[in-house]
Amino acid sequence: MSYTAGFAVMEVTVRGVLPIGDTTDNATYFILDTARSAIVGQVVLPRAVKRSLGVALTVKVPTTAGSLAIGTFDDGGNFEVASFLRVETPAVERPDGAVGSSGR
Repeated sequence: MSYTAGFAVMEVTVRGVLPIGDTTDNATYFILDTARSAIVGQVVLPRAVKRSLGVALTVKVPTTAGSLAIGTFDDGGNFEVASFLRVETPAVERPDGAVGSSGR
């Protein structure tokens, strides 16, 4: 059973360019609903890569999630935003044509 069973979800995209370096280990990056201070998703990525590497990953999060940030937690439990990654939410669909009263 999916962890999203029973919850309305939306797909967000995690994009960025990974840091260049010699480390070969991975890090877990958490997607945080900043309004609620709640973890709503996560991705595991290399801490660094030998050559420039862009990423674009789709992640499902609750539709109730507000403003989103991505990062890690330091040893003291403080959230640190990953400056090289961003979370893109889907664009809200807008109706076509004029909207509002006609002024007649």
